[in-house]
Amino acid sequence: MIRIIVVEDSEVVRSGIIRLLNYEQDMEVVASAGDGFEAIELLSNGASADVILVDLNMPKMDGVLLTEHIVNAFPEIRVIIFTMHAKSMFVDKSLKAGARGYLLKDGDFADIMEGIRKVFQGEIYVNKNVQRFTKGETGFSVFNKIV
Repeated sequence: MIRIIVVEDSEVVRSGIIRLLNYEQDMEVVASAGDGFEAIELLSNGASADVILVDLNMPKMDGVLLTEHIVNAFPEIRVIIFTMHAKSMFVDKSLKAGARGYLLKDGDFADIMEGIRKVFQGEIYVNKNVQRFTKGETGFSVFNKIV
């Protein structure tokens, strides 16, 4: 069973993704948070997960800073960025911060589930649409080095 924490500031998006994840037989959402500080508090108080889905743009603390904190304080937990941003600069920042996955909110549901499962298994996973988009960009990209 993949234990998941969802960190998303939009209550509508958060409740929707929780419902979808809980329909999967091998996944269970064990907690959720509306911002980075709330997520840190959950983890500090003993909440445990295998994977944390983290929104990139949140008030108070963005997803990159939260990822850095989780990776340093809870290295056993794998972070997946869950966002609308497909540009390589966002992917690069996220992967450099320690994220193991990068999924788009408007991505195919099967791709999102595959990404969660692959990251849980120890792989790095980036949404297929992000791969197509970023490969067309010029300039240095950490992402393009791992794909």
